[in-house]
Amino acid sequence: MPLRHGILGLLNYKDMTGYEIDRHFKSAIAFFWYAQTSQIYKELATLMKYEFVGCEIVYQEDKPNKKVFHITDKGRLELDRWLSKTDLTDMMKYKNPLLVKIFFASEIDVDQTMRLLEKYIKECSEVIERMNEDVNKIGEYEKSIGRENESFYWGMTMTYGLMYYQNEIKWANWCIDKLKERIK
Repeated sequence: MPLRHGILGLLNYKDMTGYEIDRHFKSAIAFFWYAQTSQIYKELATLMKYEFVGCEIVYQEDKPNKKVFHITDKGRLELDRWLSKTDLTDMMKYKNPLLVKIFFASEIDVDQTMRLLEKYIKECSEVIERMNEDVNKIGEYEKSIGRENESFYWGMTMTYGLMYYQNEIKWANWCIDKLKERIK
């Protein structure tokens, strides 16, 4: 998913500040798409250049003024075009730095490889824990954007994420077992 389509999707729910968009990327979307704050603001500028989003400045007396972004008709057309696209070629390209390390792990000690996998299991478990907390917040997210029926689709992505990390743990444990067999 290009970052721009994630931003357009969020703005399609409701108008948001850059800060609010960033918060969504760091919570609800974080397990399947990571974006740095600077990337989000850079992409918002690009989206404005292409007239996919507009911006209103909200003046505040006791706080700094804020920019509230909204999706334009042109932006909705782009989002719809992207959502309707059925070519999955780009999505099937997979990059995984951990697998590159495992691929070349014969160059390091078996214990180091097992420690790497154990650390990976721990981090996957922590992601699952955070995701379980987020599952309980889906209703809150839905209310915050003022739209119903979104939780059904959000639940599908959360289930994918949970199953993905559970499988990663299963795979890493399998690798550890295989490594233990090698050193017997």
